[in-house]
Amino acid sequence: MPMRFLALAILVLALAGCGAARKNAPDTRYYTLEYEPPVVPGERTGAVLALNRFGVAPEFNTTKIVYRDLSFGRQEYHYHQWRATPQSLVADYLRRDLQASGLFLAVSGTGSSLPATHQIEGMVEEWMEVDGQDRWLATAELTITLLDLRARAVPELVLFQRTYRESEPSAKKNPGSVVEAMSRVMRTLSGRIIADVHEAVGD
Repeated sequence: MPMRFLALAILVLALAGCGAARKNAPDTRYYTLEYEPPVVPGERTGAVLALNRFGVAPEFNTTKIVYRDLSFGRQEYHYHQWRATPQSLVADYLRRDLQASGLFLAVSGTGSSLPATHQIEGMVEEWMEVDGQDRWLATAELTITLLDLRARAVPELVLFQRTYRESEPSAKKNPGSVVEAMSRVMRTLSGRIIADVHEAVGD
């Protein structure tokens, strides 16, 4: 009997300790991008764009906010995370911005049955916080490929493949400020991509 009571007491203490640990752990904060769609001048085209599922470099294929504090070093925040993976965020906001631009007949995402004249494929090469002594930066690098689905030969299929890179300083040295900076980064990149796509499909 004493052994049973001892085992039960140990179990109760262990469970109490787990509960205390969970109570003391900080709440996880979840972030997303917030910005007004960029304004891109130009005449409306008859192009129907389809965004394919975007890819991502393996080291950034996570919802956790990744940061670089040393050369070659990559760390993650445990309690600061994106609401979705970088490739999902980038594709969704780019689709929204392409629609909002009014420069195209229609824009659809993955899984749409809408016939398209052009397809956009993307790769998130970099999506992270870069910590420096003087300031922190939000940095992103995207590779975008624009395909003409009406092409009859492979050389005519690829209209362009370009890499876009942008960095913005955060107002403060904390993850929330980095997310604000990343929103500015995405707005700038989105505007550049839209302008290039518009020029290419209008030729």
